[in-house]
Amino acid sequence: MRTEFGPLLKALRVRAGFGLRKFAQMIDMPAPNLCDIEHGRRKPPSDPAKLRDIAETLGLTEGSSDWEQFFDAASSQEGLPADIRHLAGRKLVPALLRTIDNRQLSDEEIAQLIAEIKDRQGE
Repeated sequence: MRTEFGPLLKALRVRAGFGLRKFAQMIDMPAPNLCDIEHGRRKPPSDPAKLRDIAETLGLTEGSSDWEQFFDAASSQEGLPADIRHLAGRKLVPALLRTIDNRQLSDEEIAQLIAEIKDRQGE
């Protein structure tokens, strides 16, 4: 089940000890916009640099479970092809993609991984 970004952001902000207006100022966002995001009336920022700035301001450590949960909740499922959109909510799919990214697998290595998976399934 996917964590909603707004309530997560609010919980992280409160845990870090920041009031809404102070935090909005710290991340250079109008307070009403931040309030709307926290209450689900506005989508999370889509700019990765802005999300990183927010995460760092919250004191999240890159690679931590809080960091991953924050970015998972902020991600949009709309950019995915319709036939795989349902996979975005699966628990280990983001971990798989991060592993591929962290290991900097080439397209050839990813193709080999796909072939190995297909071989296991007997395709």
